[in-house]
Amino acid sequence: MRTWIGSVLSHARLRDDLRRFVSFGGQRVLIHEILSLQLLITAVIGSLAIAGLYWGGQWVLQKNYSRWAMQWTEELHELGAPLYLPYTDEVTLRLESYINKYPEIERVSYFRQDGSRLLFVSNRTNTPSRGEVESLSADILAKTAALVGTDTPYIIESSLLNIQQFEIFAPIWTASIANDGLFDFDPFAEQPEAAMELIGFVRLELNFAEYHQNLLNNIKVAILVLLVLLAASGFLGRMSLRRALRAISDLQKPIAELAKGNLAVEFKPAAHREISEIVQALETTATALGERDARLLRLANHDPLTGLFNRRRFSEELDRELRSASRTRARGALFFVDLDQFKYINDTCGHPAGDRLIKKVADRLTRSVGDDGIVARFGGDEFAILAPGVNKREATEMAEVILEDMRQLSHVEDETVFHVHCSVGMTMIKGGEATHDDLIAQADIACREAKARGRNRAEFYKVSRREADQMAADVGWMRKLREAIDSDAFILRYQPVVDIVSGETSHHEVLVRLRMDDGHIIGPDMFLPAAIRFGLMAEIDAWMVDHAIQAYAHYSQDEPDLRFAINLSSSAFETENLSSYVVACLEKHRVRPDRFMFEITENLAVRHLSHVEKQIAALRELGCEVALDDFGKGYSSLGYLQQLSVDYIKIDGSFIRNLVKNPVDQKMVRLIAEIGREAGMKTVAEYVQSAPAFSMLAELGVDYAQGFYVGKPAAVPRRRTLPVLLATKRRRLRLAEEAG
Repeated sequence: MRTWIGSVLSHARLRDDLRRFVSFGGQRVLIHEILSLQLLITAVIGSLAIAGLYWGGQWVLQKNYSRWAMQWTEELHELGAPLYLPYTDEVTLRLESYINKYPEIERVSYFRQDGSRLLFVSNRTNTPSRGEVESLSADILAKTAALVGTDTPYIIESSLLNIQQFEIFAPIWTASIANDGLFDFDPFAEQPEAAMELIGFVRLELNFAEYHQNLLNNIKVAILVLLVLLAASGFLGRMSLRRALRAISDLQKPIAELAKGNLAVEFKPAAHREISEIVQALETTATALGERDARLLRLANHDPLTGLFNRRRFSEELDRELRSASRTRARGALFFVDLDQFKYINDTCGHPAGDRLIKKVADRLTRSVGDDGIVARFGGDEFAILAPGVNKREATEMAEVILEDMRQLSHVEDETVFHVHCSVGMTMIKGGEATHDDLIAQADIACREAKARGRNRAEFYKVSRREADQMAADVGWMRKLREAIDSDAFILRYQPVVDIVSGETSHHEVLVRLRMDDGHIIGPDMFLPAAIRFGLMAEIDAWMVDHAIQAYAHYSQDEPDLRFAINLSSSAFETENLSSYVVACLEKHRVRPDRFMFEITENLAVRHLSHVEKQIAALRELGCEVALDDFGKGYSSLGYLQQLSVDYIKIDGSFIRNLVKNPVDQKMVRLIAEIGREAGMKTVAEYVQSAPAFSMLAELGVDYAQGFYVGKPAAVPRRRTLPVLLATKRRRLRLAEEAG
């Protein structure tokens, strides 16, 4: 049996598949695993079937042997005739005839009552395989003699290791009745028991080796046929599985290409429904990813409102043109276009009206330039145009076309007609050391020159010594800021804001500083103008929000009552995802939103009122507070205050510097404080430099103070308490009672 199973398991292909199935580590091949498992199951089932067939045959043989032995022992009394009849030729002939009829009977032996052998008769057709027994053992003699008069006629002795041979032992006895009652039979009398006399014993030695061998040969043939069928089944199953799983294997390479970003990959059609659905899902995924990438690429390269190139993509095109000009000495022109008095349309008709006008201007500029140039929107009402391969005369003519087309453009909004004019700044592109930032700065300077000379005109860039130095300084700052953003060279400072009544620190305003290469730290007044000019404020704002929230998570462990106010530029509020970015930072650092205040300047809020209102509402919905910074500088501050839902008003420092000596400033501050109190807003005075100014702010009703007297910006936020006059507390209590 082990030989047959071993021959199956030693098959080369099965052995290799089993080794592959067992030895595969983390990255397994599905097809190999399924095929190997199928072969393993086939081998196990085949082995179990062969073992079952073999042991089942053995069991049947044993049952048959027992049945045949029982049949033969029914004639034991007849076979025992030599014990009670004279041993004549007739008896011998009958005995030999009986034995020869059954070749399985190897020998019949006769024993006397004491167990000694009387005689034996062997089957001539069968060679004895066991030695002669001269007498029965005491154990066999006792067990066999005990069968006299019982229903069990014999005992069978066999070996578990050799089921082909049996020994049957039976007692031979006679039974007689002393008085048979033939003449004086009394049916009512108790009948006498028969007298039993043991005469001797008979032993049959049975050998089924020949029959057993024939049956085993037949079983082996059946096993061989079964093995052939199992091998054929395994082979056909392997082929079927390989063909069925080939569609999955064909997906491996396309999916790998898809993971690498190759969305143009093609999938082979599959015949099976399940694989076909997977292929369709992958094709749909690839299509969706392609559409998403195209959408993201467009968003990354184009202005979402007009569809024109944005500043980043335009800078790439300008860099490409500069490299081409350096190689071929070709010329070109760069135009910077700024709409004149555009903010009046926003102020009059609102932000949506301004957006509609911007789209119309973008379409007109694109048609004015045609296929000879690239138009981009830099933000707000500023556009840039790249015209490759033109000389100075052709650039001048193109500028005149742009100005004339814009003069003819009219926009109707709320039954009001607006005529749009623009100022155009130009600079020539030459092969040299100038960068795209240099050229943009030159065109911007020329545009400002056109505005200064009356607007609605075009001017070429004419560099003066002072302007060249300023431009070089701006470009230098741009490079330093870019390096600072990439190398995380900005640092934070924290300036306290105190409650004027209690003198306790209410919160800290988070300020940004720049660490230079030599270790010096400079304030924002030196680098923020350049950052605004070169469009880097959005990245600085993002850095500011993330690092301020991270710093709060660190310092609030020791100061749980800590609160931060974060000052953001207009770039942060001009985006649509400010609130979602704040949420992401809050979740990343696991802090509460109600511990933060975001400050927006009055100038920005007034310029983009409807858009800023949405951003303020989104931040306040998160739980953050909002402060209106530099309040009072605009000509319509009080009017716009009614439309903005903010929590704090920060009074511009120009009203605080000379507050003690200037009655007009005092009245203005008092008015702002009263209006804020009526509107449910707290007021904060900036640039508080002295104790008299601090005390006067308390008399004017201002809630909070910030400045060098209160506390200078520090590297670590520290709470402090200022001394407060008793009269200040009494006055504030009186105001609170009057308000109540």
